[in-house]
Amino acid sequence: MWKLIRLFSLLLVSFAVSQQISKEFDVSLELRSSIYEEKPRLMPPERLVQAEVKEEDLSGRLLEPPKALEFAQIKPVEKKGVSCGEPKDALSYRLGVDYYLQGKHEQAEEELGRVLLVPNSPFKPMAEYVLGIIAFSKGQGNRALELFKNSCQLTHMYQKPACEAYYALSFMLKGTVPENKDPLWQAVRLLKEGKEAKPQCEGAVFSQYCSYVLDFSEGRENQLYRDSTSLRKALLLYREGKLENSASIFSNYASPGKPYREIALYYLALIEHKRNRQEQAIKYASILETLDRSLAGNIYALLSEKDLYLARLTYTLTKNPKFLENAGILAYNSKDYALAFINFMEAGNTKYAVYSLIRAGDYKRAVGLLRDKMGKDREEYLWLLEALYWSGEDMEKALSEVAKSYPELYREYAGWDRFRRGDWLGALSFFEEPYYKALCLYNLKKYGEVISLLQGRTDRRSMLLKAKSALMEGNTKQARSFLTEGSDEELYLLGISYFLEGNYAKAVSYFERVSDKSPVKPKALLKAGDSYYNMKETESAKAKYYEVIRKFPESEAARQATLALLEMGGKALKEEEMESLIKSYLEKEKNPAPEIIYQLANIYIAQGKTAEAEKELLRLLETDLKYKAILKLAEIEKEQPKKLVLLYKVYKEAELQEDRKKAREELIKIYSSVGDRKSIADLLAEGEREDKVKAMGMYIGLGDLGSAQRLAEELIRENYRSQEFENYLLELYRSTGKKEYLEYLKSSKDESLRGWALYLSGLERVKGGNKKQALEELVEVVIKHKKEPYYNQAVLESARILIELGAKRDASCMLDRFDINMAKPEEIEGYNKLKGNLPKCEVR
Repeated sequence: MWKLIRLFSLLLVSFAVSQQISKEFDVSLELRSSIYEEKPRLMPPERLVQAEVKEEDLSGRLLEPPKALEFAQIKPVEKKGVSCGEPKDALSYRLGVDYYLQGKHEQAEEELGRVLLVPNSPFKPMAEYVLGIIAFSKGQGNRALELFKNSCQLTHMYQKPACEAYYALSFMLKGTVPENKDPLWQAVRLLKEGKEAKPQCEGAVFSQYCSYVLDFSEGRENQLYRDSTSLRKALLLYREGKLENSASIFSNYASPGKPYREIALYYLALIEHKRNRQEQAIKYASILETLDRSLAGNIYALLSEKDLYLARLTYTLTKNPKFLENAGILAYNSKDYALAFINFMEAGNTKYAVYSLIRAGDYKRAVGLLRDKMGKDREEYLWLLEALYWSGEDMEKALSEVAKSYPELYREYAGWDRFRRGDWLGALSFFEEPYYKALCLYNLKKYGEVISLLQGRTDRRSMLLKAKSALMEGNTKQARSFLTEGSDEELYLLGISYFLEGNYAKAVSYFERVSDKSPVKPKALLKAGDSYYNMKETESAKAKYYEVIRKFPESEAARQATLALLEMGGKALKEEEMESLIKSYLEKEKNPAPEIIYQLANIYIAQGKTAEAEKELLRLLETDLKYKAILKLAEIEKEQPKKLVLLYKVYKEAELQEDRKKAREELIKIYSSVGDRKSIADLLAEGEREDKVKAMGMYIGLGDLGSAQRLAEELIRENYRSQEFENYLLELYRSTGKKEYLEYLKSSKDESLRGWALYLSGLERVKGGNKKQALEELVEVVIKHKKEPYYNQAVLESARILIELGAKRDASCMLDRFDINMAKPEEIEGYNKLKGNLPKCEVR
């Protein structure tokens, strides 16, 4: 009854969460082989952080400078006493003011200029203010600015008007307001910087302008500054989340020729983005790109932050690799490392491409990417050495390269290189970290030295290694002194310590506390079953073994649980006998556990009985193990097309990520090995409409136009629309000449594609002799699609038709629309030939 004690040979196969350990015991429980603990895997960050993109605040760009300067009333100076006793500067100032008030500006400038020549004259700042007014009236803006600035720096009766004039003129000429503490102009400066502020208009010289600034700050319309304040109101509504109201105002400024058009388009794009109408947002951004590339770039960056498809699309539109990098980060953070790798490589980001390969466990490709890279830095050498280690490749060349530049890397990986080859003594000489030295001693079976070396170290991994060493020496009480109940691994080891002492009830209490998501859960369930068995509680033991098989059907513990069930029959069974026992079980059970059927199928596969395995796996297609069964069917399927169909079904339909991942990997392997694009296209053609579009593109690439047309016509009947499908439809027209494709494309939402369809349809109608309808379509192209590559051709073709129809003056007017800047040499030649024989365009 106690023979199951030998199942202790399994309990140390997976000792740790962070390290893999294998341990063998003979039948009499004598410890006789080393436990191998692997190097802890170095992993790149679990998530990559995108560069933060913030919305631009364009409020400051809406604030306008004064439309006119507002000046203080200049007061005349009373004459005191006789002129001969009056100081020269006082006399000149008085006369200058008089002349100014009389409108005699030249005489005023002459007298006031004399004031400026008198050192430290108290009249100088006042004279500068009046001279500034005169200079501004003459259009001498920079001279007026300097005079107002100087006048502003000293205390006098016109200091505030001078300062306000200085701030206003600075804003008008330079677009900025100097630092100041004026209640109006400090607010203007802050508002221009995009900060919120409210002006104080009491006592302001620029009272009319202050009224505008106050309206601007509070989001009210001002008739003198209507455009500025209307858009400011829209912006404040946008900030409040009132998108509909905001959009209605911005839309009024989005058409060509409108002031602030770029700002309106920018916020309309943001509004559509927030409404999750990304195609419309992209449309606005593409228009904005012709006006302000920086603002368009900001919209594209915001669009690319959250959605992988949009990130790829924005790259297609802009060719900016940072959007590809965003696509890679999104794929990486969603754990689609294969897709992340592709995007990072296209973006030229080798570092993140390596991260993706390491996360995917594709160490060989990581080695290939890094090995021949010139000028590697420390991090690149680190990942190269890590990838070489886990791929099992030779590390000597890389180690020799880092020996001098990065000696700490050399020592660490030289140690692990020897460690993986089982050269524990060699590794011991390189490792400096006590824990790694202890690992070497552990594998040299020097368990006492492990405990001594790690004495006093209380970090979790050191405590676990000391506990394992104590268990290997059979000292269960000492092992427990190193353990807490703070982790699943410790609970498992505590259970093992009591199991070795024969205290099975206590062991079970620890095994059952291990969490379901823990890597040691399968082993904990298995040992709980062993414990129940040794307590002669056979029903509880069977329940635990079946739980292992049900929850972890692919695990080694599941196989051992099946073996344990068979051992309960009283015999040491071979695989063939196990098969017989399982068959007997299946025959007796009305509703057999799918896990047992799955195990039987695995036995058949191992025996090479594929027909029997297929029969059992087909029984699982209506159970929760459906997709695991399909994966197994694919594994034994010899015909590659059928294998592909099975794998594709799992990839498309399975709910468990691990099943879909495995199917995806197998599909990629097959496609890569055979390069059978036709089979891939055939599979996609049977899928959803998006897959049919991809199949259509592949058929075109393969030259199978019949299959491509079949799919195109099916999708047209369903009135399916997507940019990818319509691009393929245009390509298909060029290969087949079928006009119905152009008719369908004329209803495209993509303006460029619609323009192509109209242009090509026009050419078709010319060939058919229907010149008037051709002209209608070509003229629409000319009017609506000026930036497209076919624009000039449409102009030329329209002109030819008009000439043939006898409308030479109209043809001449049409040729005036020809865009010489984007014209090709042959188009210019055609234009010259046509234009030379035509009368001048005169609009009547």
